[in-house]
Amino acid sequence: MSISSGTPNTVSLQKNNALPPELPPVDEYGKLLPQLLAEPRSGSAGWGISWITNAFALFKEQFLLWIGMVVVYLIIMAVTSAIPVINLIFSIISFVFIGGIIKGCAAQVSGKELRFNHLFSAFGTHSGPLIILFLLYVVALIIAIVPAGIIFVALAHVLSSSDSINSVLSVDQISNGTIIALLLASLVAILIFIPLSMAVWFAPALIVLHDIRPVESMKMSLKGSLKNIGPLFVFFLVGPIIALLVFTFTLGIGMLVLVPIGMITYYTSYRDVWTDQPLSATT
Repeated sequence: MSISSGTPNTVSLQKNNALPPELPPVDEYGKLLPQLLAEPRSGSAGWGISWITNAFALFKEQFLLWIGMVVVYLIIMAVTSAIPVINLIFSIISFVFIGGIIKGCAAQVSGKELRFNHLFSAFGTHSGPLIILFLLYVVALIIAIVPAGIIFVALAHVLSSSDSINSVLSVDQISNGTIIALLLASLVAILIFIPLSMAVWFAPALIVLHDIRPVESMKMSLKGSLKNIGPLFVFFLVGPIIALLVFTFTLGIGMLVLVPIGMITYYTSYRDVWTDQPLSATT
C-alpha cells in the first residue's frame, strides 16, 4: 500500500473578491439607527396629536438652544425679506434651513449633542437637492394656480358679456357672480394645493437623512401622505388652533415656542411614517 507524498489539499476560509457584509448604522451607544421602510406605515388619526407632543418633548429637552436657533432664523428671515432680490434668495434656501433642523432632531434623538450650527448644517451636505426640491415645489405651485386663474377669468368674462349684451344683470348679481367665481377658483386651487403640500411634507427628511433624490422624495412623500390622511387632517386641524391660542394668550411671545415645535414636526411625522422606529405608539 503506497502513501501519496503530495501536499495536502487546503481549504480557504476567505471568499475571493468578497466584501464583508455591510452592517446597519448605529449610534455611539451601539443602538441601531432608524432605517427607511420600503413602504410607508399607515397610522391612526391620533398620530396627528402625537407628532405635536413628540415635537414638544424634543423642544423641552433643549429649549434654550432651540429658541436661540429660531431667533436667529427669524432675524435672518426678517432682514432678508426687506431687501429686494435677497428675499427671493432666502425663499429658495428655506428648505435648506428645514433640512438643518431635521438633522438636528435626528442628532438629538440618537443621543448626540444638538448644536447651534445644525441650523446651517444642510448647507454643506444637501443644499443642492433641497434647493431643487423648492424649485420643483414652486413650479408645481404655479401650475396649480393656472387652472384656478382660468376658471376665474372665464366666469368673469361670461358675466361681463351677459351684462353688455342683455343689460339684465344688476350690480348685486354681478357681485354675487364674482364671489362665486372666486369661490370656485379658490376651491380648485385648494384641491390642487393639498396633494402638492403632501408631496413636500416628508421630502426634506428623506433627502437629508437618506439621500433620496428630490423627485423621488416627492413621490415618496405623496405616497406616505396618502396613506396617512387621518393623522395629517388632525395635525393640520389641531395645530393651527393650538398655535392661535398660544399666540393670543402670550401676546405673540409664544412664537418662540411655536416655530421650533412646528419645524420639529417635520421630523417626528417622518419617523412615524417612514422608519422602522416610530416615535408614536403603533397598533
